[in-house]
Amino acid sequence: MYLCNTMETVFDHNITKEEMVAVMGLPTWTREELLSMGGTQEEHYGIIYRLYTYRGDHVTAKKYADMIPNDIHKVFGTCYHDFATFR
Repeated sequence: MYLCNTMETVFDHNITKEEMVAVMGLPTWTREELLSMGGTQEEHYGIIYRLYTYRGDHVTAKKYADMIPNDIHKVFGTCYHDFATFR
């Protein structure tokens, strides 16, 4: 399977294992495993939004929320791990 290694993910933002559990519920995933799951850049921006919200950096979180053009991704970006299960 081809993986888009240019897609921005939480791994580009130095996510810790603790944050991964809190934000995604997945403590041992690698970048490659996350990308192999599929998803759009907008969905990954939703996860990055959750990461910065968890960190309390609401300015950066808003920056990523504003990068999501589709309102449905804004809604589901806040609970991506639940949404991805049903795709």
